[in-house]
Amino acid sequence: MTTTARFHFSLRLMAVLALVLLPLQLLAATPLPKLAAPPEGERWFSIIMGDEQVGFGQTTVTRTANGYQISSRGSVKMKVMGFSREASSTESYQVAPDLTLRSFQVQNRIDGSPVDIEGAVTPKGITVHTRSANGNKERLLKVKGAVYPPHALNLYPLMQGAVPGKTYKIQYLDPEAVKVKQAKVEVVGPETLDGKQVVHLKNDLYTMVDNDIWVDLSGNTLKESVRDGLVVTMARDEATARAELAEAAMEKKDLVYDFSMIRVTPPLEHPERLQKLVVQITGIPAQQRLLQGTWQSAERQADGSVIFILPNPGLPAEEAPTQADLQPGERTPSDNPEIIARMRAIVGDEKVPAQKVARLTAWVATQIKADVIDSQSPLETLQKGRGNCQSHARLYVSLARAAGIPTRFVSGLVYQGDGFLYHSWAESYLEGRWVSVDPTFNQVPADVTHIKLVEGESLDEMGSIAGMIGRARAKVLEKR
Repeated sequence: MTTTARFHFSLRLMAVLALVLLPLQLLAATPLPKLAAPPEGERWFSIIMGDEQVGFGQTTVTRTANGYQISSRGSVKMKVMGFSREASSTESYQVAPDLTLRSFQVQNRIDGSPVDIEGAVTPKGITVHTRSANGNKERLLKVKGAVYPPHALNLYPLMQGAVPGKTYKIQYLDPEAVKVKQAKVEVVGPETLDGKQVVHLKNDLYTMVDNDIWVDLSGNTLKESVRDGLVVTMARDEATARAELAEAAMEKKDLVYDFSMIRVTPPLEHPERLQKLVVQITGIPAQQRLLQGTWQSAERQADGSVIFILPNPGLPAEEAPTQADLQPGERTPSDNPEIIARMRAIVGDEKVPAQKVARLTAWVATQIKADVIDSQSPLETLQKGRGNCQSHARLYVSLARAAGIPTRFVSGLVYQGDGFLYHSWAESYLEGRWVSVDPTFNQVPADVTHIKLVEGESLDEMGSIAGMIGRARAKVLEKR
């Protein structure tokens, strides 16, 4: 082939390739279907660094008369190159139908320091009121154009029709810095993730670090990856995420410890000596069943809060134990030979049920060392000699049932340090009434700061506590 012929052949080949590639180029630039509205309801997320879960997040979008309320809460504790960073937040944003910001309330706690921020968008700018250890401050953030909450960054391109290859500039409120910033969000294009059609986005929130996001066509964020997977946020199944959050709070894990504590002012002095306690708690979900008995009364108020009186002054008749309170459970193997042998070694020749309970409680509290570890079986607790409050409670329940004493696993709140923490203990049926038994602290009966919220340990029962974590507030009305 001559040089001229080769030249014309190359031109024809280029022309053919151009015709072939043109539709692909046009397809790549074709806008995706516009997202009409943000996805409503709850979404749960796990934050993972390496192979370890270091945080969680939960977002709720609710339609209002004038737009939407976007609420979120989350907590994270990371250790990088010897440095530790702990942050938790509870946020609420009122937005217009197009997601532009109207007003907001944010509670941040960064490395133990609380900062409360609230504000609203006005014709002059955004008014901001800040309360922190440095005092109260008011300021006006002057802005031009629309401002969005940070949660809108992944939704805005989709609500504009998300053109692949296009970069969108979005003004958003950074509640931690208390500034209005501009983010650039690039639409990489449509992809497939775990068999689902998604839109791949990139933003510049973290300087000199890639931040990739995958959002489904309904606007649900499925995955976010910072620095090629150094920190990954993954969408989670709600029931599992709720149960895991509740367990993390019970286990006093670092990632939710500070976030889950319900502080009271002033602190309770010598809580173990209290004979009566009246506490008002806000943030208990409306659908959560309130447990009553000789140990406590619970009454929901008109504002949605619940007043607990411990012990119950009404002294109502309590339900008798059921067969399930004596039988082995999935996580309380009271029929296991090791459990039975250990029970007999502890109880000895004691015949009085109350004395059996006292011996079993003291043994578990003294022989099982406190440890912040994942929940484990009673047999593992016996073998390791250490565990969290749930491990103590499950082992005690197993031993008590093996001794023929009706016993159940319960969870709720207990006062420790500066406030109430989520905790698990047990109740044993003695002399016609249920007695609270805390095998972590060796208390029979347990002190009156034990506020019972749930009985049992199924996913549904434990998951109901997750609705409180980060939202609950407590006020001591009376103590004696």
